[in-house]
Amino acid sequence: MRKTCLLLMFLFLYLQPAFSRQIWQQNGYSIRLKDKTLEIYQASKMMVEIPAFAFNFIEPDSVSVENTAADSLVLKLLFKETDGFAPNFPQEVRLHISRHGDTFHFSARHEAFRHITIKMKDLDEHYFGLIEKLYPHNSKNPDLRGNTVDVDVYAEGERDYAENYASAYSAFYMSSRGYGSFFDTFAKGRYRFAINGVTEIYHQTGALDWYLFFGPGGDRIHAQYFDIIGRPKSVPIWACGPVFWRDQNNGGSREILADIEKFTELEIPMTACWVDRPYSDGGHQWSRMNFSELFADPGKWIRTINEKFGMEFMTWIAPMTFSDEDFPALLPNFKNYMDLTHPDALAEFERRLVEYQYSAGVKGHKMDRADENFPLTARWQAPVPESSTRNKYIYLYAKTIHEFLSRAHGRDQFNFARAAFHRTQPYLSAVWGGDSRSNWKGMASSQANAMRCGFMGFPVWGNDTGGYLGVGRIDEELYARWLEWSAWNGMFEVKIDGAGGSGEDRPPWKYSEEFQEIFRRACELRMRLLPYIYSAANTSYENGVLMKPLATVFPGDEKTYTVWDEYIFVDAFLVAPVFEPGGKRDIYLPAGEWYYFNDPAKQYSGNRILSLDVPLKEIPVFIRENSIYVTGDIFRGNSRIWQGGINGESRLTVHLFPGPSNSGTGFTYVDYTGGSAEKKMLLSRKGNTVTFTSEPLSLKTMLAVRCPRRPQTLRLNGEAADFQYSENDKMAEIRIEAGKAVKLEIGF
Repeated sequence: MRKTCLLLMFLFLYLQPAFSRQIWQQNGYSIRLKDKTLEIYQASKMMVEIPAFAFNFIEPDSVSVENTAADSLVLKLLFKETDGFAPNFPQEVRLHISRHGDTFHFSARHEAFRHITIKMKDLDEHYFGLIEKLYPHNSKNPDLRGNTVDVDVYAEGERDYAENYASAYSAFYMSSRGYGSFFDTFAKGRYRFAINGVTEIYHQTGALDWYLFFGPGGDRIHAQYFDIIGRPKSVPIWACGPVFWRDQNNGGSREILADIEKFTELEIPMTACWVDRPYSDGGHQWSRMNFSELFADPGKWIRTINEKFGMEFMTWIAPMTFSDEDFPALLPNFKNYMDLTHPDALAEFERRLVEYQYSAGVKGHKMDRADENFPLTARWQAPVPESSTRNKYIYLYAKTIHEFLSRAHGRDQFNFARAAFHRTQPYLSAVWGGDSRSNWKGMASSQANAMRCGFMGFPVWGNDTGGYLGVGRIDEELYARWLEWSAWNGMFEVKIDGAGGSGEDRPPWKYSEEFQEIFRRACELRMRLLPYIYSAANTSYENGVLMKPLATVFPGDEKTYTVWDEYIFVDAFLVAPVFEPGGKRDIYLPAGEWYYFNDPAKQYSGNRILSLDVPLKEIPVFIRENSIYVTGDIFRGNSRIWQGGINGESRLTVHLFPGPSNSGTGFTYVDYTGGSAEKKMLLSRKGNTVTFTSEPLSLKTMLAVRCPRRPQTLRLNGEAADFQYSENDKMAEIRIEAGKAVKLEIGF
């Protein structure tokens, strides 16, 4: 019997390499090799299984280990077959695998390669990302399982069926398995998800430059992604508030000032506005990049916007001159795109913007048109493969305008675009969701676009509130619901004229007093949330996108995988807008406790569907247990006129909603009035004791703590402190002075 056991053990060990053998292990991760298949484990869970890396569509005949180190591994791939085209197709290739923290990098290259394919076994996963437009068939469901997706910016004529002209793309996706995938290339790609049991990543490029980021959760995955591509661009506080615009200002600068005066008269706060095309001379009433006669003396009226109303001003721009050929280094195309790699084109582009716009006080741009009729085969000053032209151009457009604005205004500037590609995040302040229809379907589709952008890791997203295409005036119910939702977007911008600049205008003063109050309340709410939004937008490098799909926050909850019509805003809020007339809304609340934002005394247990009849003046928003959020009066645009001064008596309120025992959370507050320094806040609960700590804040602050009952003890920085407790609201309030570190301990 003993001999039989020894023989079986010997056979098992001998035969193990034919099945699976561990070839690398470090800090909770391991890689196993099974014939030619790589298996990556996090602890004991297989995260990824890779049967093959193919080069020019040729898979290696054997894979062996060449060497290992603490955080790296080199595999030798041997090929008996060639692709039949490249005379120098290699017989062997080194595949380098390196690990940094929870990030794995796979790299290999050879001059003979033109196509890279990664084949992965589908482990019953769900896949999210890659594309903002509602692919396939205008589907709002973000789960791409079972679909083939092209990663390449679509031209104007190729997107006729695509809802909203959404134009953000990325070679980045997330899997419900708990990882993110990023192929670092501008070359076009094709992804086939879970088709015949295989997920296939393909890019028309000669270099394998692929990353895997392991969670837990979307924020952690995105933070690693940003470590590779660069921190997302900072956002000025004035761009975090309410912003308005018209598609056509037929009344010129007088109309812009009149709109601001009317918003101010109605006491509706605004922090910025912009002028869309046409406002200039030349081709398409743009190519000169100056201000035309209707907008004469821009320095004077923009200074009025800045100094009297406390608002900033932006303009529409495009990377082409249309019918005007009087510009250096234009690419051959009827739209006359600029060669953004040519120094002469860059110099003239910047010269015109500096001389005619930045010198007059323009602080930012709506960046349009780069995703339209682009010349794919044109030769650039700096050569670029045809397979990369569209995607690389989108990147260069963002980078170029960011650099122009930075040289003119430092960090106090803002740019947003319809077209975005990965690696634009450090250069684009925000993505705008495209030209949506001015109806309920257009609004709903915009929300679905936002979720796809969230998966891809574009931190700040906004949309044309009220829609762009279709009718001019829209009905009050649709307009109200759209405003209430957009106030909870990353960027809050409102279009106040008709569709595409035609049709009846839709500023609030052309609607009922009831609607004007809804408009005002949405903008006032946005102003109160400025401390939270400004902080989140400027710490997205570690805290993730502002509008988070539920599946990134609750990756283990399969019921979240198809959810497109609700989201987590920053961290503390679940937002469930109303996308149909009538106000009825079914809302999925994930596991945990939730508090109704408009009445925090109302508490709901999660892992359920909640059916509500929502009044027109409300939007369903729930506060998540174990969360922190900050409100306050820290910045004023035109509201300084009726509120008295620039800031008045600025104060903060830090809202604390403790979780169950042994839970904790943090929030990084960016102290705008204290030089925009990052201040760490921590909230935890152990048993019946809640603890909150914060670095010193520059303003007087109220701590508002959700308590199930009146606290038995409350100590502030080690000493008993006064507090007020409301039985109705279940809130305890404690005042703290500016400039002091905080340690609050509450016992129930």
